[in-house]
Amino acid sequence: MNNYHAPTRFVGKNSKYLDICPSTNSLAFSEALNGDLPEGFAWIAGHQTAGRGQRGNTWNAEPNQNLTLSYLLRPPHQLVEKQFYLSKAIANGILAGLEAWSRATQGENFNFEIKWPNDIYLDGIKMGGILIENNFQAGQWSFAIIGIGLNINQKQFDTIRGTSLRSYLQLSQEIPLEEIYNYISQGIEESYDLFTREEFKKIDEIYHERLFRRAQWALYEAANEKFEGKIIGVNEQGLLEIEKEFTVESYDLKEISFIFPS
Repeated sequence: MNNYHAPTRFVGKNSKYLDICPSTNSLAFSEALNGDLPEGFAWIAGHQTAGRGQRGNTWNAEPNQNLTLSYLLRPPHQLVEKQFYLSKAIANGILAGLEAWSRATQGENFNFEIKWPNDIYLDGIKMGGILIENNFQAGQWSFAIIGIGLNINQKQFDTIRGTSLRSYLQLSQEIPLEEIYNYISQGIEESYDLFTREEFKKIDEIYHERLFRRAQWALYEAANEKFEGKIIGVNEQGLLEIEKEFTVESYDLKEISFIFPS
């Protein structure tokens, strides 16, 4: 039974729930091409058998324990050159939703952050990610599929650097996935409104306030060389700007790696 109907104007208001599917992003992209679906439509899967992440990575999640979904958005055509601002806006919206949920249900805020380019972190550990896939027709933005995976109830992870909301909060009861869906749908809708109104300065301010490791010296690796640097921000093209000892350099996602303590 599909209980995913967010109390929003359009983001997540209408949806399709699947017990199992290879990838909500792949399904969403195909159906967006072939159908006349309303903006904000969502596809939610209880279990993804071939979930996808950035750089061709797979997204592995235990069945029915986490929130794995995709939204359909139709960004204004004139904003085709502002694609990374959409990514920033979506990340901001997810964090706003998680923060609103934590205040409403737990009575406090937790340290939710955005790790460039599109990971969701909770207190320095990954709890989710975003994969945006765009479709362009004749040079214009036709639609964007917003893929999101959030670890909500899962307890075991392939990597020691993974966590879930339930594990982090040490809750005995499972968190209702529909509850998180409602909150992040509301957060995304409000943040997407800023994007469509071209309030890029506000989006940047919110994004950089929540950017993992911003203004902190830490270790990185680029071109097979490890170095200490400090994240200054993420520019309009989506490049990570890092201050080094004598200069500031910009990096694409394939050019730099974060180094974490062992």
